[in-house]
Amino acid sequence: MMTICYQGAPTETAAATVGAFLAERFPETCELLVEYEGEAFSGQAAYQSLPLKPGAELNVFRLVSGG
Repeated sequence: MMTICYQGAPTETAAATVGAFLAERFPETCELLVEYEGEAFSGQAAYQSLPLKPGAELNVFRLVSGG
């Protein structure tokens, strides 16, 4: 287990990658924008295999559309 900073709060996880961490929290398919260590990633292929590190900063935004 390690502690990361998820959405501004300390969060314990055993996930080794950003993709694994997000799969635990967003089991349904949805479009996400991920900010990891200050860099933005969109599309699952862009962040799926990024390794999580203790103390990493991770913010996630769910993209919605409508009119």
